Amino acid sequence: MAGPLLSARLFLLVEHLCLLHHIHGVLGPIGGEGPIGMPGPPGLPGPHGLPGVSKPGAQGLPGQPGPRGEPGQKGFPGIPGLPGVKGPPGPPGPPGQGGLPGVGKPGLNGLPGTPGGQGKPGAPGEPGLAGVPGERGPPGSQGLPGFGKPGLDGLPGKPGLPGGRGKPGPSGLPGNPGLPGFGKPGYPGLKGDKGHGGLPGPQGPKGEKGPSGLPGPPGHLGRPGGIGFPGPKGEGGAVGPKGQLGPKGEPGPPGLPGKPGFPGELGQPGPRGLPEMPAFTAQLTTPFPPVGQPVVFNKILYNGNQNYNSQTGIFTCKIPGIYYFVYHVNCKGNNVWVALYRNNEAVMYTYDEYKKSYLDQASGSAVLPLQVGDTVHIQLLSDQAAGLYAGPYVHSSFSGYLLYPM
Repeated sequence: MAGPLLSARLFLLVEHLCLLHHIHGVLGPIGGEGPIGMPGPPGLPGPHGLPGVSKPGAQGLPGQPGPRGEPGQKGFPGIPGLPGVKGPPGPPGPPGQGGLPGVGKPGLNGLPGTPGGQGKPGAPGEPGLAGVPGERGPPGSQGLPGFGKPGLDGLPGKPGLPGGRGKPGPSGLPGNPGLPGFGKPGYPGLKGDKGHGGLPGPQGPKGEKGPSGLPGPPGHLGRPGGIGFPGPKGEGGAVGPKGQLGPKGEPGPPGLPGKPGFPGELGQPGPRGLPEMPAFTAQLTTPFPPVGQPVVFNKILYNGNQNYNSQTGIFTCKIPGIYYFVYHVNCKGNNVWVALYRNNEAVMYTYDEYKKSYLDQASGSAVLPLQVGDTVHIQLLSDQAAGLYAGPYVHSSFSGYLLYPM
């Protein structure tokens, strides 16, 4: 822009000098370049020239940034881009603080680990319990009579086994009559047969003949005399007055029993009897039962109402109510961890840590409401704590009974 403006000024200067030459004479030599004058005011813009035909020039330098425009309207959301490539994993963060203890159920038993190598033989175990005494041998032959004073009396022996059941003894004396029964009286029985007549009384002494008086009371019947000759028929005399009744004779022997009377009316039904109450106690006879299934206490001591199954080890409720359950277990060779289950959900846990060369015990109990069909059983929880022991003289047991029905 400065180039064309400078050329125009030089042209005007030359034109001005030529004009002065014609007016004032020959121009002298051109003086030296004077100092650059002050720029004049900008002229009016000229008319637009014709469009050029030259090639487009090189790209000019970028202009000054213009003033900031008004913010435009919000555009439509763009198309979501493709997911980026997964970056490398970051470094592990610092360990977090320990969480609160969980409240969930114990997890399933893990898979069994690879069997370890054979360990060194352990120390010899403690001597076992005393064995059952053997059968008594046959008596030996009698020895020669000894010499010496008789010894002191020995200690009394243990009581022997109870003898077999003896024969029934003689019948006891009849008991006292029972209290009168309840109920309406039955219909009167049929009239019994007539009893036998009583024996005749003894003959009285013969009295002397007195004067005829009023007919006295009839005397006692004498023994019958011998049969005499029939006398002449006398005339009929007047009938005498009826004599007084004689004294009452002794009762005759009892007559034959009469026929049974008609049955009486039915009485009111009595109160309903109580059913046999559910209650059981069972013992374990085989040590170290399997883990993860009901422990089968297979020896029944009592099983009222037959609610406990000695084949499965499960108690099944048949009468709804409040029940009490208790278990006693022995621990040997390993720790023991058992639980009381209701409907396959543990409600009571018991753990005991085994101490070497000792036989330990553990127990647990609970009061549970049960409905018809609910089940209760005992179960071992882990192979690492499965030292549940039982033997002939060491009993592990499971019991339960109904406190009151609902």
